[in-house]
Amino acid sequence: MASETPKAADDAWSAAIAAAILRRGSLLHTASLVLTLVALIGGAATRPGGALLVAVALIGVLGVIEFWLAARVALDAELFDILAARPSDLAGFDRAMQGLGLMPPGKANRPLADRIQGAFRLLKLQALTLGVQVTVLVIGGLRA
Repeated sequence: MASETPKAADDAWSAAIAAAILRRGSLLHTASLVLTLVALIGGAATRPGGALLVAVALIGVLGVIEFWLAARVALDAELFDILAARPSDLAGFDRAMQGLGLMPPGKANRPLADRIQGAFRLLKLQALTLGVQVTVLVIGGLRA
């Protein structure tokens, strides 16, 4: 794309870098999935009571929340890959997303940097959810 403007080239790089960072969410998801399964299987095998039962249940609920966040982060990574290839067509992207019912009108026409920051917030929430899962496991294990 020799005719690409410097801003479009910068946006393409920003979108590509954001996609690469967002793909790290799969590592968080794997850790959360393992932790959730271990807690649920371990809980079912030992029939926990009291604080341990609450910890197992909370880890399971947090695992579902993390799963949803992981799905959103993975989708954003793929969408930023697409935007990296067509950085100057955010309006077309917005029309397509709205046409599919995936973007409310208030989210259209935002700069790419704002979109990236929004996606990074989801990744941070995903990491925070995993951190809370680990904390609940440790506290629940200490109380058992």
